[in-house]
Amino acid sequence: MRILVFNAGSSSLKFGVFEIGSGEAHLLKGGFDRFEDGHCTLKLVFKGEAIERHVACGDIGAAASIVPGLLSEFGLSELAAVGHRIAHGGPDFTEPTLLDDAAITAIEAITPLAPLHNPANLEAVRLARALWPALSQIGVFDTAFHQTNPAAATTYAVPLAWRQAGLRRYGFHGTSHKYVAQRAADALGQPLAALKIVSCHLGNGASACAIDGGVSLDSSMGIAPLEGLVMGTRSGDVDPGAFGFLERQLGLSIEEIEDALYRESGLLALGGVADMRDIEARAGKGDTQAQLAIDVYAWRARKYIGAYAAIMGGIDALVFTGGIGENSPGMRARICEGLEFLGLALDADRNHSVMLDDYAAPRIEKDGSRAAVIVTETAEQLMIARETAQALMNK
Repeated sequence: MRILVFNAGSSSLKFGVFEIGSGEAHLLKGGFDRFEDGHCTLKLVFKGEAIERHVACGDIGAAASIVPGLLSEFGLSELAAVGHRIAHGGPDFTEPTLLDDAAITAIEAITPLAPLHNPANLEAVRLARALWPALSQIGVFDTAFHQTNPAAATTYAVPLAWRQAGLRRYGFHGTSHKYVAQRAADALGQPLAALKIVSCHLGNGASACAIDGGVSLDSSMGIAPLEGLVMGTRSGDVDPGAFGFLERQLGLSIEEIEDALYRESGLLALGGVADMRDIEARAGKGDTQAQLAIDVYAWRARKYIGAYAAIMGGIDALVFTGGIGENSPGMRARICEGLEFLGLALDADRNHSVMLDDYAAPRIEKDGSRAAVIVTETAEQLMIARETAQALMNK
């Protein structure tokens, strides 16, 4: 069956068309971004050909309205369903869900858990329902994969009234972590149920996940996609005592502190730019702040890998994905440095010659390393298409 996938952010709309059945094919890849002065950039990949267009399109709504014409242009108008990435599903959305009026109302009710993400996701759902009223709209939730985390992992040690109000750890990037765990098992030729995997999704947003036997055991993100690893503009772990300190010392409000932790922290705060490629280039020229950013980033990631190996009782595979995980051999090497006690040893030549065409998942550990190290592109849209197709078959 043919599935259209929407992934909407506050300033971009990504989409893909997939054929899901006895085989799988990514038929069309597209994305709208750089909205400015009533225009935006549209990037497409069709049959291996990259296409870029400058189109009259001032916002996400206008972008979505262009998609039906694009599908017609490429002969892909016949669809079985539309799958949507929804960032936060709260405690109740544990599997792909038909996005009817009741589901949308329930997702709106948990917007305080993801105020930067869910509103954009829901706007795409409303647009898609208007554009394709006869099609099922299926939501796939970033948090769903982590619903298997035990209470010991999800519970904050805070007053009961806070926990009853919904304060707990949820975890994110679940679709990515679920996909790369399956891909790692394929690459190793072993059943996923037999493997202990640490998945590191390292991009502008970053998280680590402990996956034991195919089941998420713990994730570095918490109630919101802010806790855990250092990210492009997000801080990752910060002592909550910082809120009181900053209010007393600098007179900052909760809103100002929260906004800075989301938008002005991470690599941007440490190294002056949010892109790891620029950070590494600056560090190579002797910039000490950029070098500090690299050191902090690697330290935090290595710490989580060690912690997750501990809670699983070992590690069979470490998987790198996301823009940094896929493209930075230097960062992979820094993160793996000192993990030999886990039976993990990186091969420098393999690490620097990674090729990721056609969903490849190369292994970059040394011969004889007890734990595998794998690099693979994340394929969240493909996973959303798979789960959307499965939800249709289960209806």
